[in-house]
Amino acid sequence: MGISVAVQSLSTGFFKVEAKMLNDARAEYERRKKIIEEWDDFPDGDVIQGDNDFRWYGGPRDGDFFWPPLRNRLRAELQDAVDEVDRSSSRIISLGEPAGEPTIDTKGLVLGHVQSGKTTNFMSVIAKAADVGYRLIIVLSGITDNLRQQTQERLFEYLVEPCRTKVHLLTTQEHDFSELTASEALLSQDDLRLLAIVKKNPARLKRLNAWIKKASATTLASCPILIIDDEADQASIDVGTSNRQSTINKLIGELLSHPKAAYIAYTATPFANLLIDPDNEAGLYPRDFVVTLPRPEAYFGPERIFGTLEVEEGVEPDDGLDIVREIPFEDVEAVRPPGKKEELEVWSADVPPSLGEAIQWFLLSTTARRLRSKDTRHSSMLVHTSMRAQAHKAIKEAVEDELTGLRKRLASGDPALMQDLTDLWDKETARVSASSFGNAHISTQEVLRAMASTLNSTSVVMDNYLSEERLKFTKEKPETVIVVGGNTLSRGLTLEGLISSYFVRAASAYDTLLQMGRWFGYRKGYEDLVRVWMTTELREWFIALATVEAEIREEIDTYAKEGKKPWQLPVRIRSHPQMAITAAAKMRSAVKANVSYSGTKVQTILFKDADKDWLQGNLDATAKLVRAAQLAGHNENELPSKTFRGFAGVSSDLILDFLDDYQVHEDARTIRTSTVREYIRAQNEKGALESWNVVFIERQNSHESDLSLGLEKPLRLLRRRKLVPGAAGLANLKAITSRWDRFADLHYTKKSIVDSLGLPGEPKVRDRHLRDLRKTRGLDKVGLLVIYPISKRSEAAQEADTISAEIEEVDHGSAAPAKTERAPLEAPQHLIGISLMFPEARDLQDTVDYYSARIEPDYLEDVEEELRAVDDLDETHLKQEDAAAAK
Repeated sequence: MGISVAVQSLSTGFFKVEAKMLNDARAEYERRKKIIEEWDDFPDGDVIQGDNDFRWYGGPRDGDFFWPPLRNRLRAELQDAVDEVDRSSSRIISLGEPAGEPTIDTKGLVLGHVQSGKTTNFMSVIAKAADVGYRLIIVLSGITDNLRQQTQERLFEYLVEPCRTKVHLLTTQEHDFSELTASEALLSQDDLRLLAIVKKNPARLKRLNAWIKKASATTLASCPILIIDDEADQASIDVGTSNRQSTINKLIGELLSHPKAAYIAYTATPFANLLIDPDNEAGLYPRDFVVTLPRPEAYFGPERIFGTLEVEEGVEPDDGLDIVREIPFEDVEAVRPPGKKEELEVWSADVPPSLGEAIQWFLLSTTARRLRSKDTRHSSMLVHTSMRAQAHKAIKEAVEDELTGLRKRLASGDPALMQDLTDLWDKETARVSASSFGNAHISTQEVLRAMASTLNSTSVVMDNYLSEERLKFTKEKPETVIVVGGNTLSRGLTLEGLISSYFVRAASAYDTLLQMGRWFGYRKGYEDLVRVWMTTELREWFIALATVEAEIREEIDTYAKEGKKPWQLPVRIRSHPQMAITAAAKMRSAVKANVSYSGTKVQTILFKDADKDWLQGNLDATAKLVRAAQLAGHNENELPSKTFRGFAGVSSDLILDFLDDYQVHEDARTIRTSTVREYIRAQNEKGALESWNVVFIERQNSHESDLSLGLEKPLRLLRRRKLVPGAAGLANLKAITSRWDRFADLHYTKKSIVDSLGLPGEPKVRDRHLRDLRKTRGLDKVGLLVIYPISKRSEAAQEADTISAEIEEVDHGSAAPAKTERAPLEAPQHLIGISLMFPEARDLQDTVDYYSARIEPDYLEDVEEELRAVDDLDETHLKQEDAAAAK
């Protein structure tokens, strides 16, 4: 009788033994039999563990079949780094349950880094799980065909091929799950290991579940199943309001409903996973363990590239590597597709100067890398300007035309091109030297002489769900490729030899944005050649995310050291005013904890345009503020501004009273009056925000003035139109404030502001510049409340209502750009919008927001439409496969 059979008998028989006593007895038996090793060499600092501290697995054992060949292969590639892979994968196995247990119900999370070797780790976990008796192993490999195929290919080469006599593949390189052999015949074989690499796609998961359920209850009761969920924060989590994701979550739940099923989630962006409600037993919260994989020494991550927001006192700030180049606003317009479908169908893209430079750098740096290594290896460039698959074709054609022109110019020895290439190479190699990474310098002349070969071998590949060609790297043919794509390139997929990235698309969620960073990873031997082109705003977001990511890992490590349990893990995630942590639908279990508005602007953009009482309540709150200011001795003309009326130096008590009365729409994400009040009170205790300026923004050159609010002269109402389509009773104005409103209480023209900043023009002025200017004017502790009276009959766009009508983020009184659909406001009462503009807090402790628990869903990720199209396409393929099999 084996130990597993004995344990099962003693746990269910007439003489039923208590579980803890049984586990202790088993542990003692295995120690005496030297089945497991002691754990002194497995430190606990990187693991948060649940109640199950039965250490049943101490590492690989003599007689293992699957792990030894994989270890040897990895040793040849990773050298000593394989020891860390061995250690961490053994630890992950040990945190689950033995395959011989009567029941298995494990849920864990492994937190890696974007492009940092998570596949190597879970491949090692799979090998060891197979050795200890897990019979059916399912890898949920993202949501795209190319990621599934890449994972399938790698697991076949590294794991299956050396062990083919004991492995049966349920999926192939060409086909997702479509197994025809009866499940009973396969699942009942003790010595056979079944491996399926399956997309998180409803049709495939339904078929997989149906196939498994056809096996007998006796077989399933004795068949240990391991589910590895790669990119586990994507599609797996129940979001409630998305039919697709809720369906996938339910189907994963069906896989886990079998008597012996373990689930291990892998992700580099755990924001959504750590915001799952831990009290939901049926959910995917990692209640048994959370493991953080160490950041490898040679890894290029967000912190290393972008630096961090925080600096310790007396330490030079870390600004990251000097490899990020700015894409000017005017260049963005050349590659960003229009929003309307009919315009997109006829849209043609251009190659603006920044993209042209990125392409030239790709050719130069690829050439230099190959000269340096004396070898031709894969080299790639990423062009990622939109999620829209239809836009990629236009971008691809523009890049191909650019390459054709470069080939002709290079072949003819065009002096202008040769000078541009020389200048670019000299400029870039001076900014990031090869010697700083211990790499050999390649001279300009060497690169230019050899570049023709690189240019002539360069191809352009469009990789999306509509394209027939797909990105494929093989050992036999080194690729020199510029890849144009969107969502299929932004999750899990490895771009071999990625050296130049052109990145425009803005993502509104932390996890989406970080996962788009395909340039993260390993760049051994060409660290100095990597370059990333992006907008200034995106760079700032990545800088913020570098801090967020570091904080999460530090907090998990702290909880691990304190011996906390996974369900005691309220991981705090710093929030950003302009970004969501993850899709709000994934954050149904999250609540805001500590709040900061330091240096930010928040505005109301959502209004109940059919609720007269709600709208009147805000009008009354504003009139009450006016009366209170007047009783305190304020005059509506006391501001230095010659454009707008308002009050100077209003007590924070009046502002707090106003925020008590003013109602913000419950779906607003970036402004909550309760948290604003809390922040103001905290600042008051430190001597800041005790004084506020209040400004009323009015439409210039208008005679519509039927709202007095108790002021000496009625206000000239603004005109705003709402976005359509929209929910009934909800007016989304998208934005009501201009960056120039940061100076609405002062008497400055745009020109005088630009001149004082020493900038080349108005488009270069950013909010941070205006904050700094306010500080020099002695307003570094003064808050600014801007009030926007909006006409209930906003039918058309006319004059601008701001300091100047020429260039601004939001043109007061005007409509949004033509590509955005707008409809007139038809409200029963005028609207009062507000914006609160905060100076930077002096104490860095005041500059963090965190989410740690519940928020209601108010939007979904913008990829849902495309994902539904992918699902429909896969459903079609499945029917074709069935039809072919029937013949």
